Amino acid sequence: MLVSLTDWAKTQFKEPPSAATLRVIAKTRQTYPPAIRLGTRWVIDENAEFIGMAAPTAITPGLSDGAHELVKRALHGS
Repeated sequence: MLVSLTDWAKTQFKEPPSAATLRVIAKTRQTYPPAIRLGTRWVIDENAEFIGMAAPTAITPGLSDGAHELVKRALHGS
């Protein structure tokens, strides 16, 4: 069954992260199975587990300044 990220976080963490942090966790696929975006909402399997980052995410150095900033925002939120 799919549930919202905030409802899922209440069962996974002693102190649930902020909504912004949960969106970063979803975008960077730090759960298994990964969260799914439905329209403007993120949902996740109620039995999903938080696994964290498997490896650091590197941004390609050859990007223009604008593209680099966009990728940085997508990976780190804001």
